[in-house]
Amino acid sequence: MARKVYIIAATRTPVSPVGGSLRNLSVQKMAASVLKVNLDRLVLPITHVEDVIISNALSGGGNIARLCTLETGFENTLLGSTIDRQCVGGLDAVIQAKKRVENENAKLLLAGGVESFSLRPDRLYRTSWKGETLKLERPLFYPHDNTKLAVGETVIKLKKEFGISDLEEFEWARLSHNKSLKNQVNHQREMCSIKGIPSQDSYARKISYEMFLKSQKTFGNFHPCNTAPQADGAAFLTIVSENILNRIAPKAFLEILDGFTLAGDPEYFPIAPVQALKQLLSRNKLRWKDITQLELMEAFATQAILCAKLSGASFEIINPLGGALSYGHPIGASGAILGTRLFYTLENNGDLGIAAIAGVGGLVSVLLVKKITN
Repeated sequence: MARKVYIIAATRTPVSPVGGSLRNLSVQKMAASVLKVNLDRLVLPITHVEDVIISNALSGGGNIARLCTLETGFENTLLGSTIDRQCVGGLDAVIQAKKRVENENAKLLLAGGVESFSLRPDRLYRTSWKGETLKLERPLFYPHDNTKLAVGETVIKLKKEFGISDLEEFEWARLSHNKSLKNQVNHQREMCSIKGIPSQDSYARKISYEMFLKSQKTFGNFHPCNTAPQADGAAFLTIVSENILNRIAPKAFLEILDGFTLAGDPEYFPIAPVQALKQLLSRNKLRWKDITQLELMEAFATQAILCAKLSGASFEIINPLGGALSYGHPIGASGAILGTRLFYTLENNGDLGIAAIAGVGGLVSVLLVKKITN
């Protein structure tokens, strides 16, 4: 029988678009500020932490987790584990921690992600040994990928294929921004304090349809009203065994009921969550009426609309405090931000929540949790 796994703490930084309030904060300092808050909420020595699993996509390689753990003040014997699964990485880190508690008898891990678009290094790629060197925004995500095309080109094809209108995109984005503006105080519960940095996601705003169409005309298919902005941010969750849970006895916590990361057709990566969500519900003998909240990554408005429609999820339970269209997409951290939001917003005993995020290359991570209050 699999061991039970719990989330007993979670926190994040504000999410700041490129050049915003986090623009000069290194990934290790950003991560350390969040990890320290999680540690402060434990009544156990720091040495009880067995590993820190950190997702990062943009920092150019190296063991980012090792860098971040040393910056945080962990003993130099703590290894740190770095993963790069692009957009799904932050949630996948939580899932990997869950598996280690279930299968390896681990008791206490920290998992999440950190990203700085503002300080990311330039990417230079050689075409051959002594050939031209190209400056590209991103690497290959699958063998026949064209790195000169924006990732969102796939979304545009899906928008046309499924007949999603500009007005539908606008309405989804408008609602995301409105919910974020309405819930600024609730957002602050999720955030750690960083000296000199406002505890507020700075991107949310009122948008009109005229603004949407003007933005489309100015920026093209991918514009500030239908695409989550590139952003800086970090988020981490504390994952523990039942033994540690009983020792700490928190007033409220999440039980992880299920979670997995899957791979599928890279050409249809934006809607990869659809089948994963159906599979998650089926294997846990649940229906959408049983789910209180779905934290669904909004990398693109069309993507979110299609994932909602094709999965059968009720729009009313999706991102009740606003989604990434209204705060941003710090790639390696985005999935962990979804998990952090569930930790703070599932209100009633026994309520069920899901986090779901798609990733380029055809990846998807989903997590099913249950809120428990003592």
